[in-house]
Amino acid sequence: MAKIVTTRRIAQNAFEMVFHAPSIAQTAQAGQFVEILYGRDYAPLLRRPFSIYRVDRLQETFSILFLARGSFTSGLSEKRKGSLVSIIGPLGRPFYWDASQPRQHILIAGGIGAPPLYFLAQTLHNERAYREVGEIIVLNGARTRSLLVGLIEFSRLEVHLYALTDDGTHGEKGLVTDRLRTLLEQPSQLPRSLYACGPTPMLKAVAAIAYEFNVPCQVSVETSMPCGIGFCNGCVVAQSTAQGTHYVRACWDGPVFDANTLVW
Repeated sequence: MAKIVTTRRIAQNAFEMVFHAPSIAQTAQAGQFVEILYGRDYAPLLRRPFSIYRVDRLQETFSILFLARGSFTSGLSEKRKGSLVSIIGPLGRPFYWDASQPRQHILIAGGIGAPPLYFLAQTLHNERAYREVGEIIVLNGARTRSLLVGLIEFSRLEVHLYALTDDGTHGEKGLVTDRLRTLLEQPSQLPRSLYACGPTPMLKAVAAIAYEFNVPCQVSVETSMPCGIGFCNGCVVAQSTAQGTHYVRACWDGPVFDANTLVW
């Protein structure tokens, strides 16, 4: 049971909720998620997954970012400071990277896919105190300005930040995949790695570009995860292996996958 420390509206119907949860704050890794159930009766009946957004290990807090657009998220947004919420986590396989050499880390976020990538950018930023990390490039895109989240937080880190909107209401007008292609067409003295989270069509496009340029790419898939611990099989995704196509559980075997292994 985690206590809500604060809730703040950061966009039109987007909220950041901070919880005091020492065990999660101390062990969470970028790309992992939590399962939340805030009610005490059948409504809501099932838990919902939320990517971990920001972590403060000293204060023993972590936060999630969500859009209040359904009965579950709207109800969650109405919970007050000091309320107790049932949380399971951290869950899932996180992002990983080769720390043996500096790299050009390119993070591609689409809309509400920004939270796990901010956590990753923060982690890479903090690692600079101990080793040479290389470059951190963030492509943060959304349909319109009101859906573009995490810009202030990203800008406080030592990253090259590109903001893009489909309608041009903020930053560059266009898609993150257009900017990604432009970046990859430019030579780099550092080996590159891609990390992406967002809508499935965006992830599919990023995976295709990564394959075209022969750049390793990890994607965090967005799918329903009723249990979060690999029991219900409600979150399966298709994965390709040498033996053929089979299904894996996004909550247990992911949510972070090598993009080349998924069947799009």
